[in-house]
Amino acid sequence: MFFKRKNKEEYDGLKLVKAVMPNFVGMYSEILRDNDIPFIARQEGAAGYMKIVTGGLLIPENFYVKPEDYDKALELYNAFIEIEAEEN
Repeated sequence: MFFKRKNKEEYDGLKLVKAVMPNFVGMYSEILRDNDIPFIARQEGAAGYMKIVTGGLLIPENFYVKPEDYDKALELYNAFIEIEAEEN
């Protein structure tokens, strides 16, 4: 059965950190692993299908973490991924 989530900021008790573009998904995943922050990365709606059909160059993945890890995960995103995106 399919249902529409009311709040895209949460997923099974986890908080959304950021939607990360495909060229930074691997980097951000490694940064979170290196800092012992468990996460779930997933695409919304039909994005998974569209990624298969189009190659997924423009389909972001949402990163969710535990509420207690949210501040650190966001800090790491801002410190590494945003700087990297600005330079490219």
